[in-house]
Amino acid sequence: MTFPAWTTRWTSSSPCGFASFVRVVVIRAGSAADAAQIAAVQREGWFAAYRGIIADEIIDRVTAPDDGARVRQSYRTRPWQRMIVAVPDGEDDEDAGIVGYAAFGPETDVLGAPWPHPLSTDGEERRVAELYALYVRPAWWSTGTGRALMDRVLARSAAAGYSSITLWVLRDNQRARRFYERAGFAPDGATNVLTSLAGVLELRYHRDL
Repeated sequence: MTFPAWTTRWTSSSPCGFASFVRVVVIRAGSAADAAQIAAVQREGWFAAYRGIIADEIIDRVTAPDDGARVRQSYRTRPWQRMIVAVPDGEDDEDAGIVGYAAFGPETDVLGAPWPHPLSTDGEERRVAELYALYVRPAWWSTGTGRALMDRVLARSAAAGYSSITLWVLRDNQRARRFYERAGFAPDGATNVLTSLAGVLELRYHRDL
């Protein structure tokens, strides 16, 4: 599956209240060639979002710079995964590179099998999709970039025939939980303890498509 590039504009007048000032981004398909930039966005996003929830030394270990090797590996080992990236569409930001990304695809069996999680039955049968990750550089928070990525994930998942979509979010990541709730997600009661991240708790969120 390949995606064209889309241009999305968000302004402070957005009825959902996501964007605080104008930034224009193009959402396009990601590829293994983007791996180093995607990994850099992830590392920045983890430190900004999870500091105080996950110890810095754990974040540093999990996101240690590797020139995108982990991301390239995911392309090889998770062929069902789709990746989209956000890049600025403006002269003032032309050197920013990738400022956000999202990874999504069929639902995985987080509760029934250890990492790397296989697809769930609902995922295999294309009933339930999953948002695996969505990160934006902190300098681009509250610009509509995250919402632009989310809208594209929801649209592509619905177009692929899924009837609903899930995601996992850290219980104590209140900013992310507000973002997902504004996008129509709600907790469905499932929880998971991430033992590899010192036992932090994550919640499953769900919404219909």
